[in-house]
Amino acid sequence: MSKSQLIKFSGWAFILGAFAFITILSGSSVQILGSVISSILLAVGMSGLRARYGERAGNFGRNILLLGPGGPILLVIFIVMGLSVNVPVAQVEEGLWILIFVGPAISLLGLTLFGLVALRSKPMPRWNWLPVLAGIWYPVLYFFAAGYLFIHHGVYPLDVAIQILQIIVLIQFLALCVFGAVVASDRTQEIATA
Repeated sequence: MSKSQLIKFSGWAFILGAFAFITILSGSSVQILGSVISSILLAVGMSGLRARYGERAGNFGRNILLLGPGGPILLVIFIVMGLSVNVPVAQVEEGLWILIFVGPAISLLGLTLFGLVALRSKPMPRWNWLPVLAGIWYPVLYFFAAGYLFIHHGVYPLDVAIQILQIIVLIQFLALCVFGAVVASDRTQEIATA
């Protein structure tokens, strides 16, 4: 994919990634596939952001967007390790299963950190606060849940956790759709003014 194609597709990658991400709520094996697909689409979207706004965001802003592709890479490593190594059922029951959902968390953490840089450097033509809003929800929930599962040996309050997860994933879905639409709209406006 060329640089211009990547930039052009980045907004749509965030929107499609949001739809793949929402499958995490399905409660079936589709959620694992959704985690993988959303990680890949978020990585493509963040690569497009890097190609488009990287120079204006500075070195740290440009480099932090590399966390986008890092998410799916880490996810694939954990999946391959889980399939190739016979992981004891006790470890899976104690919370090791949460590693399957690390891909979107890493990618969205990168988007959040880029957003913090964007607040200062203003690389986007408008709404430089939106990457923070679009990225922060799931990583906060994910790292809190991972820490909680680690401390409590895989046991967590199921009813409360599912309700909070549903709300956070829905907010994350909506924020990513809005962000993707803004990025796609900025690209359209940029072409129209050129």
